[in-house]
Amino acid sequence: MAMDTVEFVKDRKWPNTDSRILEIPVAGLGNVAVQDWSMLDDVRFAGYLLPEPLRDRYFGLLEQDDDPPETAWDAFMDDLWEAVDAMGPEEQADWFGEIHDPATIRARYWVHDGIEYLDAAHTMPRDE
Repeated sequence: MAMDTVEFVKDRKWPNTDSRILEIPVAGLGNVAVQDWSMLDDVRFAGYLLPEPLRDRYFGLLEQDDDPPETAWDAFMDDLWEAVDAMGPEEQADWFGEIHDPATIRARYWVHDGIEYLDAAHTMPRDE
C-alpha cells in the first residue's frame, strides 16, 4: 500500500498560494522537486543541494572556461532524473524540503485513504 500524497506545512504561505499547506501526489514528488530545483535563481545554492556525485559534476560544468556544450548539460539532467527516480519517497521529500527552505517547513504528513501519517511507511498515524 503506497501513500497517495504528501503534505508540507510551512510557517508561512507557500509562494503563489493562499495556503500554508502544499499537497503533492507522491507519484509526482520527484518531478516537482527536479522542476523546482531547476528554477532556483542561485546556481551555487542549487549545486549544494545535489547528491554528492552530481554536485561535483555540476560545479565542474559551471566552472568550465568555455560554456559546456548543451549535450553535457542534457546528460547531467538525465543523470539527475535517474538519481531522483532511484530515491525513495522519504528521500524525495527530504530533498524537496531542502529546496524549499527547511527551516520554514514545520511538518510533513503522508496521506493514504484520507488518513495522515508521519512517515511514508505508514507505521505512525498522525494522531497517535
